[in-house]
Amino acid sequence: MFVGAAFAQNAPEKKTLVVNGRTAAGAVVQIDGHSYIDVDTFARIMNATVSFEPGRVILTLPAAEAGAKPGRTAPGLSKDFAKAGIFQLAEMREWKAAIASAIRSGVAEGNWLVPWLNDYRVRAEGSLSQTSLAAKTESDQKALQLLKNEFTNLGEWDSNTRATIHSLNAEQAINPAAAQNDPLLAKISECANFLTAMLVSGESADSPSCH
Repeated sequence: MFVGAAFAQNAPEKKTLVVNGRTAAGAVVQIDGHSYIDVDTFARIMNATVSFEPGRVILTLPAAEAGAKPGRTAPGLSKDFAKAGIFQLAEMREWKAAIASAIRSGVAEGNWLVPWLNDYRVRAEGSLSQTSLAAKTESDQKALQLLKNEFTNLGEWDSNTRATIHSLNAEQAINPAAAQNDPLLAKISECANFLTAMLVSGESADSPSCH
């Protein structure tokens, strides 16, 4: 009788395990204040695989649930924002190409550059406004700031190009190699590549090139 009473007092208490909304009744056992989980049951509700080796148990979670991917800093971007951002990048790519064309054109044609480049800038600015309206989540807002930084850097390169042409510095205005060695242009190009990959993947991330 005493043995039976002692066993009843120390009988393990079973509880339901809930993981991300998935439940498993009786999967948790409490003994002497400690909780123990049935490994096979846990692996099943997590869509994981489990294997047993001498001295250890190996539990492998699916890649999507094992943790965030490298470089990912926040939840994914909204679809509408990603779509608008990709269009925004296309407009800035056209603007960038126009600036490069202005450098190749040289000083002699500098008088018609201002209204021509202004058209590309206005289009890129209008697209940026539309992208801003599409930014609804915190991740969207962070990515939007990177797009704004890219727009600002492009505007600076545009201004530098106009100043170079108007200063009659023919060597830099005509020689494309001058633009190729421009650190600002290199930064703009690197940021554009990063933003394209980020928006296509739909994952919010960050890069020093966009700051």
